Amino acid sequence: MESIPGFLSAWPDHILPLLTTYTPALLELDEYSSSLWQSSDKGEGIIIGVIDTGITPDHASFSDVGLPEPPLKWRGRCELPTTYAAYCSNKLIGAQGFVGGAGKSPIDTNGHGTHVAGIAAGSPVDGANVLGQATGTASGMAPRAHIASYKVCRPCLDSNIIMGFDKAIIDGVDLVQISIGVKNDPYDNNGIVIGSFAALSKGILTVNAAGNDGPYESMIVNDVPWILHVGAANIDRRATAALKLGNGMEFVGMSAYQPNPSTAVDLPLVYPGVNKTQETLSCQNGSMAGFNVTGKMVLCGTGHIDTTAKAEVVKEAGGAAIVMMNQPWDANTINADPYTIPAVHISFDDALKVLNYFETQKNPTGTISFRGTEYGIRPSPTVASFSSRGPSLLNGGILKPDVIAPGVNILSAWPVAVGPADKQNLTDDTAKEKKTTFIFHKGTSMAAPHVSGVAALLKKLHPDWSPAAIKSAIMTSALTVDRDGNPITDDASGKPASIFAVGAGHINPPSARDPGLVYNASTEAYIPYLCGLKGYTTLKVRKIVKMPVICKEKKGAEEVNYPAIQVAMGAATNKSVTRNVTNVGEASSSYTADVAEPTGVKVMVNPTTLQFTSFGEEQSFVVQLNLVGTKPLGQKEVRVGRLKWVSDKNKNEVSSPIVVTA
Repeated sequence: MESIPGFLSAWPDHILPLLTTYTPALLELDEYSSSLWQSSDKGEGIIIGVIDTGITPDHASFSDVGLPEPPLKWRGRCELPTTYAAYCSNKLIGAQGFVGGAGKSPIDTNGHGTHVAGIAAGSPVDGANVLGQATGTASGMAPRAHIASYKVCRPCLDSNIIMGFDKAIIDGVDLVQISIGVKNDPYDNNGIVIGSFAALSKGILTVNAAGNDGPYESMIVNDVPWILHVGAANIDRRATAALKLGNGMEFVGMSAYQPNPSTAVDLPLVYPGVNKTQETLSCQNGSMAGFNVTGKMVLCGTGHIDTTAKAEVVKEAGGAAIVMMNQPWDANTINADPYTIPAVHISFDDALKVLNYFETQKNPTGTISFRGTEYGIRPSPTVASFSSRGPSLLNGGILKPDVIAPGVNILSAWPVAVGPADKQNLTDDTAKEKKTTFIFHKGTSMAAPHVSGVAALLKKLHPDWSPAAIKSAIMTSALTVDRDGNPITDDASGKPASIFAVGAGHINPPSARDPGLVYNASTEAYIPYLCGLKGYTTLKVRKIVKMPVICKEKKGAEEVNYPAIQVAMGAATNKSVTRNVTNVGEASSSYTADVAEPTGVKVMVNPTTLQFTSFGEEQSFVVQLNLVGTKPLGQKEVRVGRLKWVSDKNKNEVSSPIVVTA
């Protein structure tokens, strides 16, 4: 291959892991609480390329009723099998498959891609629910945007992913949504990194899930600065189920399946995990042998197999109900899953109390009751325990994730019915006989399409904005406190979340539409950064950027014009960084620096005021960081502050985290 003209590099294929009725209102996109949907025409004319497991074309979420034809720039194809050909439409304008090579079926046999596409740009579906829970109108974040689906999984091979990116770019998408990734993979051997840079060079922003390997640190996937990385947050909606023990203790959890009328019967508890094998702890197939579970409530730990599969194991063994108990890594993030027997999913802390009761009582019993869908749960938002965190081990010191967004118990389209047959929502759209099946899902995979949908709205509203400008608007407008004004909590610890868990904060779309200032960056600006990464030669950088570059200029990560400021002090006691901002607000405007200093760090901003006289005007400023005292930071010491540029009319606050590390 090396002898072929134009050959640059090759590497073994990697298999990469896959990483709504309420969230549009929660994010203040809907007509009643914001003008963003109206001012952006709900994303009409914007094309979102969804690189994933394919799509379910006959789902009502992909109806094109009332949608115009795609823009003239669209050059893609909708290659659905003959039996689905009628579902190529003004909503689903593109569908191609690359699993096993080009020209394969784009039909989703997994569900992941369908769910993701529905969150990003699903059409409104009235009466959507999961087994009767969370009933409402299901809508994507950009419900009038077009969808182009590129099936690259499963398996999610680098070669498939690069083909997906290449086709999306050629076809003319405006944004790429991808919820796939592998942690700590060298950039020059990473299909998503390479594909997203190619997209960037054509003005296309890539939005990527941060990964689901939390709460452990340094697990962010594909963590380059030109990708917008999204962590997962809990929302304030709960499909509530409660477990009451024989001693009167009660624990509130969740379940999508809620028998009606509620069958709250006191049942004996049984715990197969008493023998401490992984199979019985997590109720895997065959693990009920030797245990009498008939007519009893079975205690099962999460992990290893899907929670609904555990319920089937219990059901087939004669069990009457199941208590799904979080393991330490799950902490307080619980799910409303579509079980087929009465069930409740509880937190790790509550699971410890339940197990203590089981082990200390002669005849332990429990009752599960159901309360339906509840709203206004506090605290909210919180960082999901599974959401991958920084700091990055590869990117040289750029803050990741960028933001967090709703990613737990998200209702969206699903290819098949779930739960017991008598509770399934199988009502057809009479005009096109489309599926109306939905499911709750969790993951940064669900968080990312919330952001790609919002990015589509911003792209429609500001068609001249670069990928970096869209990213900047989303980051600098993010919320750093919860709905009660307290620091955002981490589900994993119950304490305020680390900066490496929340990034710039929780997305805040109404403020992102008019950020005032943006931190812009061209495609070429990232090349000196790549050249400056440890071990990245000219050849490696060429593999990533697909350009005949020579690494003459090298820059550190802190020199990238990023909306977050992260500085590694090393042995130094002072450092400075320069940033450039572009005025995208009122032509005549003034911004004043408002600094919350990191503990033990003196911050000086020069100048302290930025005066603009025209739209699109650029200005630069320097941030000087000085450690108080002469002692350098400890090896894992992190100090966090914030810089806000506040407009003279108090209309805009352009907020950036300041992170100082050793």
